[in-house]
Amino acid sequence: MSFNKILKYAVPATLLSSLPFAASAAQFTGLAAGDFVGMSFWLISMALVASTAFFFLETQRVSAKWKTSLTVSGLVTLVAAVHYFYMRDVWVSTGTSPTEFRYIDWLITVPLLMVEFYIILRACTAISGGCFWRLMIGSIVMLVGGYLGEAGYINATLGFVIGMVGWIYILYEIFAGEAGKANASDAPASVQSAFSTMRC
Repeated sequence: MSFNKILKYAVPATLLSSLPFAASAAQFTGLAAGDFVGMSFWLISMALVASTAFFFLETQRVSAKWKTSLTVSGLVTLVAAVHYFYMRDVWVSTGTSPTEFRYIDWLITVPLLMVEFYIILRACTAISGGCFWRLMIGSIVMLVGGYLGEAGYINATLGFVIGMVGWIYILYEIFAGEAGKANASDAPASVQSAFSTMRC
């Protein structure tokens, strides 16, 4: 099956996948007029669904080397949208936003963003696979440390320190490491601008 045929079915499937959540929201009467947290979950969910449709549709308009990065972007926003729909309902029902739900989302979307960093750089310059793995490991260390500390499995300060080590390592890699140097030396101006925006 060709890439265009996959997209032909992927976009409608993405939109249809959001209908059960939308139907659930339409039947749900617990979202109070003054519940700004619940409303923010709803607004963000809709924005993420719209972004997913946009990214998938745009893959048909760009050159082949950018299709994968746009597809990954669509996956990031789709996963986040599904989680925000669910977290909104949990918030409206219980008034809480459990730590586990946020980290399940981040454990999928943050590594995907690291994949996107790598794909964008690889599309326009030579970069080693080691750069990808360093970004991936840094993101996992950051998330696991943060979760263990926030969920109470280890001392909160220790979890914070572990998470910060992972985060600082990612910053080093994209500003001063191989990823940053490759972007600064070889990438076109448009890619350098996009890369700088993403890392900010």
